[in-house]
Amino acid sequence: MNINHLRYFLAVCEYGNITKAADKVHMSQPSVTAAIKYLENKYGFRLFTRSHNHVVLTEEGKEFLNLTKHLINECDDFESRALELGQQKDIILKIGMPAVLGSFFYKKIIPDFEIKNPGIHLKIEEVPTIAGTKHLEDSRLDLLIGITDKTTYANCDSSLIFKTELQLAVNSKSPLANCKSVTEDMLTDYPFVIISEGSYHYRIIMSRFECKPINIVLHSNQVSTIKYMLENDYAITIIYKEIFNDNPKICTIPLETPITANVNVFWRKGSYRTTAMKTFISYLCHIMSDSKKI
Repeated sequence: MNINHLRYFLAVCEYGNITKAADKVHMSQPSVTAAIKYLENKYGFRLFTRSHNHVVLTEEGKEFLNLTKHLINECDDFESRALELGQQKDIILKIGMPAVLGSFFYKKIIPDFEIKNPGIHLKIEEVPTIAGTKHLEDSRLDLLIGITDKTTYANCDSSLIFKTELQLAVNSKSPLANCKSVTEDMLTDYPFVIISEGSYHYRIIMSRFECKPINIVLHSNQVSTIKYMLENDYAITIIYKEIFNDNPKICTIPLETPITANVNVFWRKGSYRTTAMKTFISYLCHIMSDSKKI
């Protein structure tokens, strides 16, 4: 068996479609189909049931998926350890983080980290925390900078970087800008721009306003778009208090009932942390300890 057969199998599981999986792994559709057929013939059971362009795991396929994830993770850990033994000069560290945090972490991390650690190169992907934990499990990321409150992610280990709070952000000329704090009742008539679904940020805000729905006029993961909406007084938002600290056109106001959050660095549960990963985690903790804020 070729280990790539298992990687093709994982891609098919992810997309539920052989053609899309083939694109993901940069192989032809017949090659991926042949790999799945090989696995089925070798082990004597069907992995998928097929319906037009969609495939669904069989019960045996679900068990095989768990075994495959475990083996692939072991292989990835083996590769990381072996590369360290060889003292590879250029190490790629795959980092994920939500877009809303990215603009501030970028200027703190890049290029300073690589200047101080020339043998480690960062490859950064914008990804929401919840989706990012799944990327860790599938070894698509080495580390994830993400947000959590009391939520635990069973597939991840993590370390706290710093604590923050979500606050209301408005145009500095808005009547709300004069408030010392705001309640949910005060905000229901205002247009909101909100981070897109699938993020911790979206989930916690929707939970807070479950009984008092807000008027969402735009979903966006781009801080620049949110900034434009606030600077032109087209909308308000709730966002991490540090994001617009240096912008005189935008002010932040605490919520009467605070929404607190922890910024953590995550890695796959039980996985081997390479020297490069430990170096990056230590660097993060150091810069945040110095600045005490994003």
